[in-house]
Amino acid sequence: MPTATASALPQPRQEEWWFSAWGIESDVWPTTTGVGVTVAVLDTGVNAKLPELAGAVLAGSDTTGRKTDGRQDLDEENYGHGTAMAALIAARGGGATNFVGIAPGAKVLPVHVTPQAGDPVGQYKTYANGIRYGVDHGAKVISISQAANSTSLPNHCDPDLQDAVSYAIQHDVVVVAGAGNWGAGGNWPELPASCAGVLAVGAIDKTLQPWADTERQSYVAVAAPGVGGTIGKDGRYFAKSWGTSMATALTSGAIALIRSRNPEMPARTVVQRLIATARPLGSPKWNDRTGYGAIQITAAMNPDRYPVPSNAPNPVYEALEKWQASRSAAEGPSTARPGRASHKGDRIGVTTIAIAGAIVVVLLVGGIVATRRRPRRALSVSSTTPWGPGNDSRE
Repeated sequence: MPTATASALPQPRQEEWWFSAWGIESDVWPTTTGVGVTVAVLDTGVNAKLPELAGAVLAGSDTTGRKTDGRQDLDEENYGHGTAMAALIAARGGGATNFVGIAPGAKVLPVHVTPQAGDPVGQYKTYANGIRYGVDHGAKVISISQAANSTSLPNHCDPDLQDAVSYAIQHDVVVVAGAGNWGAGGNWPELPASCAGVLAVGAIDKTLQPWADTERQSYVAVAAPGVGGTIGKDGRYFAKSWGTSMATALTSGAIALIRSRNPEMPARTVVQRLIATARPLGSPKWNDRTGYGAIQITAAMNPDRYPVPSNAPNPVYEALEKWQASRSAAEGPSTARPGRASHKGDRIGVTTIAIAGAIVVVLLVGGIVATRRRPRRALSVSSTTPWGPGNDSRE
């Protein structure tokens, strides 16, 4: 996949430590910047007028009934969660901050999915319809930095939302969501991360330690930096942000890079490789805060150098297949639904999410922790004290 020359690419801010940790400029951008991949950002909308996002934001949708095209950030509680998430993925430098995302060649499809009192569409439905909208409008990655308590729901997922996730996977789209930000508190399961088939991401800091509030859940698959900085909807830079929202956005940007570099690689294989090549953080290999470990972009995107057996574990897809089998058994072969729904999106943001039915948007900015380990570029431990602790709006 041809890319711009190194001299023509934007230079990240010094504070964007995940660039050097992941070897983005040296090992990733020479072969891909995300060109050809669209990431649907389900959140509070995105301020497409910021210079840092010029040319990166497509016309999207609003699944809450507000009739916007997603290109304005309607976050009224924080500083622009959706804009912050989009910037982590695909900002192109310039403006007052010169902020750069890890996949500046990718496109962002903004979908406003954060309903407020009086909106005609419920929270779960906005998420479900947002996923379907993204799939039907060319997204190869659905990024959801939003969450809601799923304790009382069967299988910890709303049925319409689970159908939408299944619809995305049937159409070769990866769905990514934050594990949740209540690990030091209630630690309840949160959707959409708790839905079968979703790549659930935990947050880590610069020392490769779990972020204090990242949730402890059986559905956590991988981890990425959740401590760092980003920009808000007014173009200001916020140096101290944290949460699994940021980790979700950075993981989504990583997937855009992988899919751009490997356009024929199925979504299922992308997820399998992310899990298989992740750097374990602790023992045993899997744990309920960081899953199988910190993602490693260069290893995941290079199947020739880092082969992964076709029968390697893929718990994300295995969970979806288990759900599909149980539903088919319950409904019978003649009554199984095709999994279609109206396009109304949920919300995704910089931090994370709605709690116990109430939507709390949090401006999370988490960094992708990359460890350096030769010969493959991984997440490198830094002696610098990580930003934080902190709290995004907690999923």
